[in-house]
Amino acid sequence: MANEEQLSKEKSLEIIQQMISQARNNISDNGLGWLLWGTMIFLASLSTYFFIQADAKDIFLGWNIFGVFTVGMLSYDMFKPKRKVVRTYIEDLLRLVDIGFIVCLFTIIFAINVAVNPGAGFGFFLMIFGFLMLIKGGAVKSRALVTGAVVNWAGAIAMFINKDFKYDMLIMAAAVLIGYIIPGFLLWQQYKRSNKA
Repeated sequence: MANEEQLSKEKSLEIIQQMISQARNNISDNGLGWLLWGTMIFLASLSTYFFIQADAKDIFLGWNIFGVFTVGMLSYDMFKPKRKVVRTYIEDLLRLVDIGFIVCLFTIIFAINVAVNPGAGFGFFLMIFGFLMLIKGGAVKSRALVTGAVVNWAGAIAMFINKDFKYDMLIMAAAVLIGYIIPGFLLWQQYKRSNKA
């Protein structure tokens, strides 16, 4: 009887440890989102630089295409059928961070169109990118994302100092490549390794 009681206690502890481990693993990041969005921002930035160099009529064509794609993706995410799953407090908190990020993003886009010069506006983009990366990097314990946040903030400062918009686009492309795409790639590699294990 004492043996069964001991086994039951050990089994209970094992179940509790499995639940804690599963809760930890629920907050993960495969890096593909960072790669996708980073690549689109990188291409939009470079295209703007080249359109300015070519004295094109619509220098923001790349950003407009990116904007249409973004609205489409956000609409799909909002209206797709949701699976009923139990979410943790941290997952709910990160969802609110995402909502706050999107509201800030569209507020900056509005400001660029009515009040703020584009160079400063795009600097604000890098600021909020850095903020999002810091929060998400802390949640998934990714040093690469936290480093990416610092790179994006450095890029924002460089854009505020620089006064020539076409170079702002090169700064943005570099900040996103180093601070967004590379961390996304590292997360993707880590995710692939953990799935093999």
